[in-house]
Amino acid sequence: MLFSPLLLLFCPVSCFLNLPAVHEHTQMIKPGSETELFNSIQDKDIAVIMYGARKCRHSNRLEHVINELSRFYEDKAATFISVDCTAGELKEHCKAQQIRKFPTLRFVYLGVFLKTEYRGERRVEPMKEFIDELIDHDIPILDNVSKLEQIRVDQNHRCVMGFFQSTDTPEYLAYKKVSGAFHKQCYFYAFINEVQEVPVVAVRDFALGDDIFPGTIETMAIYPWIRDNCRPLVAEMTFENAEEIVEQNLPLLILYRNGSDPETVNTFTRAVHHEIRDLLNIQLVSVHVDGNVFKNALKIAKKSTASMPVVQLDTFKIYRTINNFNIINTAGSLRKFVQDTLEESRAMEEASNKKSIFERLKPSKSRYTFSSPDHDEL
Repeated sequence: MLFSPLLLLFCPVSCFLNLPAVHEHTQMIKPGSETELFNSIQDKDIAVIMYGARKCRHSNRLEHVINELSRFYEDKAATFISVDCTAGELKEHCKAQQIRKFPTLRFVYLGVFLKTEYRGERRVEPMKEFIDELIDHDIPILDNVSKLEQIRVDQNHRCVMGFFQSTDTPEYLAYKKVSGAFHKQCYFYAFINEVQEVPVVAVRDFALGDDIFPGTIETMAIYPWIRDNCRPLVAEMTFENAEEIVEQNLPLLILYRNGSDPETVNTFTRAVHHEIRDLLNIQLVSVHVDGNVFKNALKIAKKSTASMPVVQLDTFKIYRTINNFNIINTAGSLRKFVQDTLEESRAMEEASNKKSIFERLKPSKSRYTFSSPDHDEL
């Protein structure tokens, strides 16, 4: 068997071992160019795209699962696509999509990429459940804004509100497309009223108030605005979503709370909003966790659950804590703490001997092959 030298750049030796047999009649579309890829997505409600490397065992195994999965959707408006990130011009497409590990599974809803990749179990049943939920996605239509007060929602998520004359307008269609991409990050509602002369899209944050989209309601215009507004200032981190958060390789500003404790979360969120909003997702990520679940991380920081709430900045080189939570209510204190810790971390050439416990939550070699030169495998 002949191997392309390019594959050796993207796959370790383990990729070439124990390859499962390939089905003679694959159900997945395998485009040879970016144009073919986008043509495959057109006019489909749902597209499932697996970004992989042709000779990598993780990609091969997932492709077989998806082939089985696709049989459930032969008569539906769904398409399944396999992109070889080591071949031809698709290599540049994968770079543009920031594909750093194989396989990476992305979903497209009405032509719009979902914000996040699929990180669930690689079995037919849970993947089918995820797709069915996306197919069934719809926007609840309410007759007045006061109805929002009667809906019990998780206040960690923002509400996006769209006001339209009817569901047949191009503005509503644009709103619906983008709602599918961010339906896991925000709640979406529509208000239909024949006397609504100008369509309006607004975001309601339960802690910070409302914000109205300032431009023309078109898909490419509202996508980045909704993306930014549906990205919480302080995200809840659990073991289920930790991989996605930690993979960004940005320092973590962490609030350890005792149970749900919404009052403490709101206090912390307001401090983050006023003090360091300009640093978020550029220099750091802000999260809150249940300290009873992440108690080992607290223990390493020489804190106990009795110490909560605790604020910690973990740069993956060093970690520092604020000894008195109430100090974040003092103007400038949180920003100074963050800037001092980041500066101390940048001054260090190597990480301290106490490696961050959150390093363990990054994507695992048991599930992925890494394409980035920053990873140990290459």
